[in-house]
Amino acid sequence: MNSTFELQRPARSAEHTAPALADFLARAILKVQSFGQVFRMPAPGVPEATAQLLRLAEAYEATQPSYAADLRAAASLAGRDTH
Repeated sequence: MNSTFELQRPARSAEHTAPALADFLARAILKVQSFGQVFRMPAPGVPEATAQLLRLAEAYEATQPSYAADLRAAASLAGRDTH
């Protein structure tokens, strides 16, 4: 006696579920990204960043003069890039 088994395809095949799953994942990623933008602070503009670097340089001058010089150099480079 020979027994044969037939595999039946499920009602929803992978061809139908894959696009739905991809759509769901894409929507979920977009939601997570938009949620993250709420917490992201905007980057300071060049004048604000330059001022911050100069304030940091002043704060570090007494203890780390080399680092303070690097910060001043970065501030001067940032100022040159805007012209």
